[in-house]
Amino acid sequence: MPRAYKLPGELRQTLSAPLGRVFDTDESAEAGFKRLLTGSPMLITVGDRVTETAGSLGRVPDIQVVDGLERRDKREPPSVPYIRLVEVKNPAGTLTVEAIEGMREAFGGRKPVRVLVDGEEDLMTLLAVGMAPVSALVLYGQPGVGVVAVKVDGVSKSRSRALLAKMGIRMVA
Repeated sequence: MPRAYKLPGELRQTLSAPLGRVFDTDESAEAGFKRLLTGSPMLITVGDRVTETAGSLGRVPDIQVVDGLERRDKREPPSVPYIRLVEVKNPAGTLTVEAIEGMREAFGGRKPVRVLVDGEEDLMTLLAVGMAPVSALVLYGQPGVGVVAVKVDGVSKSRSRALLAKMGIRMVA
């Protein structure tokens, strides 16, 4: 089994399209977006800014995946509470076995939990959607566009798992 699965070039274009509904900066400050956050039984955020946004709106993510970077620039980690910390290494353009196991650990234990990534967390959105229970909400940032909200259902889970399979990952349950 490989220690890391690389993103194939042909998937880059596919993954540049949002996986869910896009909320621009103004919309992410509106009451409808806040209701979406508070109404979700489980919230998973992928990205430092998105995690901060959820926290500032009064919703602590159940799972927050952060890397201490914003657009590749070092930044302070979000000051959003968590009770457990899972640390993983995950270089850009890959998903490591360590990242996959770290996400599995995050879903399995007490929450809120922070998954701190040494490397890049972007592709971990696919793991979040693939592993999350139906009815969860996954938020991630789309640079220059806004926040993408993925309501986890059978369709979104299948799509994420199919994309992961194209990377050679079949261990997401």
